[in-house]
Amino acid sequence: MKKVAILGSTGSIGTQTLDVIRNNSDKLTVHSLVAYSNAETLNKQVAEFCPKYHALIAREGEQCLVEAVKGADVAVVATRGIVAIECILYCLDNGIDVALANKEALVCAGALIMPKVGRAKLYPVDSEHCAISQCIASRPNGKISKILLTASGGPFWNLRDEDLKHVTPQRALAHPNWSMGAKITVDSATMMNKALEVIEASWLFGVPVNDIQIVVHRQSVVHSMVQYADGGVIAQMALPNMRLPIQYALLGDEGKFDIGSIDFSHLTLTFEKCNFEKFPCSKFGYEMANYSSIAPTVMNAANDECVDAFLSDRLSFCDFYNIILSTVKSLCGELANEPLTVANIKKYDAEARAFVKKLIDGEKC
Repeated sequence: MKKVAILGSTGSIGTQTLDVIRNNSDKLTVHSLVAYSNAETLNKQVAEFCPKYHALIAREGEQCLVEAVKGADVAVVATRGIVAIECILYCLDNGIDVALANKEALVCAGALIMPKVGRAKLYPVDSEHCAISQCIASRPNGKISKILLTASGGPFWNLRDEDLKHVTPQRALAHPNWSMGAKITVDSATMMNKALEVIEASWLFGVPVNDIQIVVHRQSVVHSMVQYADGGVIAQMALPNMRLPIQYALLGDEGKFDIGSIDFSHLTLTFEKCNFEKFPCSKFGYEMANYSSIAPTVMNAANDECVDAFLSDRLSFCDFYNIILSTVKSLCGELANEPLTVANIKKYDAEARAFVKKLIDGEKC
């Protein structure tokens, strides 16, 4: 039995991880459950799965994450933001595999995390990065020319530019293909999620960001592709369901959860270039290479605050890029010689959040 620690158990990925465990109870058992503040849902999960440890981050602090993974075989990291970075490093130092469903960890701390992957493995839970890993595994000796990172385009891909100024949080949360948490759904609408995923893919697969191409694929059936030096392309295809990458991270090909089959007789697949002008946040994955190693932390924190402001009707959908870029330019000029450490990530995450809050409040006034 593989003992699973679930960090972020009450969120979208956490609850779907529990679905996978229910369907593979002969192979997986819940070792621990940690949520941020949703005590009611956590208590229901504890009653069903009887973990050895459970906690709320809001009450006990991020140290509870490390306590939760002790004795586990694998930690599913589905927390929001940078709170789990130290826990991820602890896992990799202590032989605990990591199933990573948190983009921010590698975006902000990839240079700290990836050198520790070895005895303990890191498995991506993002549908795109899971797909890329499967493509690469199918041709392990192939020379990669380009990673083709697919994007759904979100709910506003076909909206006229002038109409983007008036979109509401409710419309942004209505994703056409995926059921996700509010933050990542808004990131999909702005296409900031692709910027984060470009950086994430670069760290995971050792590919420069300029060799990663965003391809808009509205049907969300092709989850990503890898193009090789000989011109061949390998794609991974499946119906859109996050339980598949979760199961693959935990059990490889041994899982029993069936997401259903693709009916190719009624399927049309389309691919388009990413519209960087209409969705400028998608450019950040490439633009961060022009700044210091702390810059992705500043970018990520600024985006977090923009998402919260947008969801509370304090920020227009079209203001994300300028706010985030202003924050990066204002704070990152002084960071050129700052080393990438967990302490500095926390420090500049906080500084960026404070800067954005003042900027948004100032613009509102």
